Amino acid sequence: MNSKIIIGLPAYNEEKALPQLLEKIKNVKRTITYPLEIIIINDGSTDNTRKILEEYQSKYSYIKVINHNKNKGLGAAIKTLFYTVIKNYKDSDFLVTMDSDNTHNPSHIIKMIKRMENENLDLIIASRFTKGGKEIGVPIIRKLYSRGAKYFFKIFFGIKNINDYSSGFRVYRIGYIRKSIDLYQDNLITTNGFDCMAEILARFSKIGVKAGEYPLMLEYNLKEGKSKMDIGKTILGYLGLLKRVKKPVLKNR
Repeated sequence: MNSKIIIGLPAYNEEKALPQLLEKIKNVKRTITYPLEIIIINDGSTDNTRKILEEYQSKYSYIKVINHNKNKGLGAAIKTLFYTVIKNYKDSDFLVTMDSDNTHNPSHIIKMIKRMENENLDLIIASRFTKGGKEIGVPIIRKLYSRGAKYFFKIFFGIKNINDYSSGFRVYRIGYIRKSIDLYQDNLITTNGFDCMAEILARFSKIGVKAGEYPLMLEYNLKEGKSKMDIGKTILGYLGLLKRVKKPVLKNR
């Protein structure tokens, strides 16, 4: 089996949650036949996250840590991750993105990848809004926000089979990321905020993407500490996509 799985984790001040998540991933790694590597983008953490990650990196050869010297935001972390994988991995490899707060369960990863292979998908999203998806411990305001986002994006940036546009738990084919960055001339991600995850899908909607969803059990009850998302700022970011996201002009080859 030639394809690799690369798990990409953007992290900011996750000293409590990250070790729990990395232990879960370690257990998954023991049970699969795919080569698996982890890339963690430490986005200028000010707690003990960097020290903890350096210890993991020294102990496990499959873990790589990239440090931002200051906090740049989720969009910048995902951008660093995307450019790292297109530089170092093949088109046929898979990039899994997950939140580092231990609310996503890595045991789903293999089933998601099997579906991608069987259906020849470019992208699969772990979704709260597909049959079998659940949310545990999510505050009502977050539920209202995520459902509003769902309908906004289905109207303006609809992708067949996709309902959950803000979920950060995804599997991408690296070749599709490379193609998208090329088509958008390095402007696939233009925001540093949490709205970057929706921006990626909005841009995918303009160039064609074969996508699907897998039921997500969002274990928000396991989250350590408060959410770092500014809901008002994120909503404004979503509205700004209406102006910013256009179908890319094909470059002269």
